[in-house]
Amino acid sequence: MNTVSFNRQGGGLGRQLPGEDHISGLVFYGLPELAKVEIIEVEQLATMGITAVSHPVIHYHVSEYFRVNPGSKLYIVSKLLNDGQFNDVKQLQQFAEGKIRQIGVVDLLTVFATIVTASEALNSRLNELAIANMPCSGVISFHNITNANLLALPNLRVLSCERLSVCIGQDGSGRGNYVSGIFGKKVGIVGATMGAISKAKVHESIGWVEKQNLVTGTYAKSLTDDLVVARELDVVKFIDGTLVSDFTPAQIQAINDKGYLFPMKHIGYTGTFFNDSYTATAVDSDFMTIENNRAIDKAQRGVYVKLLPKISGPIYIDPATGLISEDSIASLEAIASIALEQMERDGEVSGFKVFINPDQDVLASSKITVTLKVVPVGVLREIVVNIGFAKQV
Repeated sequence: MNTVSFNRQGGGLGRQLPGEDHISGLVFYGLPELAKVEIIEVEQLATMGITAVSHPVIHYHVSEYFRVNPGSKLYIVSKLLNDGQFNDVKQLQQFAEGKIRQIGVVDLLTVFATIVTASEALNSRLNELAIANMPCSGVISFHNITNANLLALPNLRVLSCERLSVCIGQDGSGRGNYVSGIFGKKVGIVGATMGAISKAKVHESIGWVEKQNLVTGTYAKSLTDDLVVARELDVVKFIDGTLVSDFTPAQIQAINDKGYLFPMKHIGYTGTFFNDSYTATAVDSDFMTIENNRAIDKAQRGVYVKLLPKISGPIYIDPATGLISEDSIASLEAIASIALEQMERDGEVSGFKVFINPDQDVLASSKITVTLKVVPVGVLREIVVNIGFAKQV
């Protein structure tokens, strides 16, 4: 029937998300040089001379980030070369004044043989940022991976890269697939991954099926040279270009067990979801998931801000013992608890305890040690249902 129809669209007001947990970064290696810049919406790229034609890979990943989590904030930088040290990650965090909570690296240069070395180098930079009280979680994608490489991926579970995740996902029939075709190399899904992480609360897994469906719509044909493409990430591949659906369940499980991130489907349920939220470390590590890292990082940042004003301030001593007075201990414990109390109210931790051992000689050392114990929020990764017939119930 002939008529005029309307599609109501949101996001035009450019409203920003509250807080800073969503603030993210993207570092590109192997693309034209681009100075560090803060971005709050995709449309801002055009004012910088970055279009889907001139910079297809950068434009795609930034678009994906804001598609998954509109209203958030992103810092980006692009480098033509990569010396393997990933110092640009630290420099971008410093440019952002330490506000970046999660940072993605699109590494178009590193070869398959040096994946482990590159991962360890990047994790070292992330550790250095944490020591400087600018902690953030990292995600990297490597793009020089063939089908044969995919079946021989190194086991990330033998590494100690607790702050880093390795994503080997690829869009299979949407704009990401189109961009990969014109670029000549699979471009991965780090933009969407960073969007998912920034969308999640710090205690939430990006694999949460109820909340983290990666399929939300189709890009305009103007971004794909008027070609009609599928909804983004509705068809999923691995970074080598092979459809995830072409692998057997056992092969997919083997890749999963090595600790990689990738998009997948759940039988009988519409959408695309992450397999999990692993980091590149042992399965028995307290920090083998992104959410555990983000929760403890937020606790660190919060306690740091509360305790910092006390640096170089007076602390009173019990004259009878020469140790810290009870009032001083109680005051510092209360101050350190403020940020954690808020996290507990917000459901980001299950509980916590702040403890200061009074048996510390502050007069001799001018130093005090505070112990924080945080009980995390659990993640329901598996549900086992016992089912069978019965004569009666």
